[in-house]
Amino acid sequence: MPSRVPAGVLAGVVATVTMDAALVLASHFAGGAFASDKIGLELIGRWAAGFRRGRWRHADITVEPRLHGELAIGLAVHYLTGIALTEVYFELLRRSGLGPSLAKATAFGVATAVLPLLVLYPSMGYGCGARRSDDARRLVRIMLLGHTAFGAGIGLWTAFPWGRGEAE
Repeated sequence: MPSRVPAGVLAGVVATVTMDAALVLASHFAGGAFASDKIGLELIGRWAAGFRRGRWRHADITVEPRLHGELAIGLAVHYLTGIALTEVYFELLRRSGLGPSLAKATAFGVATAVLPLLVLYPSMGYGCGARRSDDARRLVRIMLLGHTAFGAGIGLWTAFPWGRGEAE
């Protein structure tokens, strides 16, 4: 019996959980090398909440006033982005006639790291690749680790038929 939930939803959630788990573990074991007060779900929520007011760019998102519900908004944006990117991965596979694999999914995850580096960070006031931040190396490191884990999460999830939306 085919799943009623698109495979990208399930795989996207699990892949995003994989990303989050990898970042939590890295910050726990590597300390400050994978932690920064310049990125977090509350800041993503604060940034995304600005869209309603027509505000896409900030000089420095960390000095913007806190907003009610920004953490919940950030969490929703984070997971919806993971789902959307996973759907893009599946669509790319369909269009190219390729099957999923851990290597392809991980490479896709690494490629998705350009989105925060070229869109999110500049919009938050950190500049392209976070170069205007005093924390650029760490922010790039965090994004690369997180998005590599995200891609690996897609690959691991799709190793199972039910992870691709196929019948068991």
